[in-house]
Amino acid sequence: MTKDPIPVRIVADPRARNGIWCMNPYDGHPKGCPNFPKCPKMFPNINEIVGNYSWYAVVEEYNLREHADKMKLAHPDWSERQCRNLLYWQGGVRKRLREKAKRYVSAGDILLEIPEACGINMFMTMQLAGITLERTKPDIVRKVMLIGKPR
Repeated sequence: MTKDPIPVRIVADPRARNGIWCMNPYDGHPKGCPNFPKCPKMFPNINEIVGNYSWYAVVEEYNLREHADKMKLAHPDWSERQCRNLLYWQGGVRKRLREKAKRYVSAGDILLEIPEACGINMFMTMQLAGITLERTKPDIVRKVMLIGKPR
């Protein structure tokens, strides 16, 4: 488990916001993320705000392997993909993460609930902070929100 909040250095990358990464196909979404292009329009561009704040990550870890094993016991005919389906776990994890992050937010702070939509390469940002985010079929999922505190 990580100690929150973790100081981070933001790694901005236009591919996180302009659709290059968003349009990469993945399971069940051959045209990429169904929220593109509306998602980036809902969030600030990190390049316009990054220098005015000190940044901190709040991380919520979830043992997806344990969850999948429990689902397999409850539904023996399900595939591994069905047992890991985010519809069964992601909402609760995001809720816990949001509640945790809000405990650290003060007046004047910015809370980025979906940092990727702001143009942040979260894999590199978290790697620089010493935390690895797994890209494919992780056993431990790490969801991250960022808090910007005015300098």
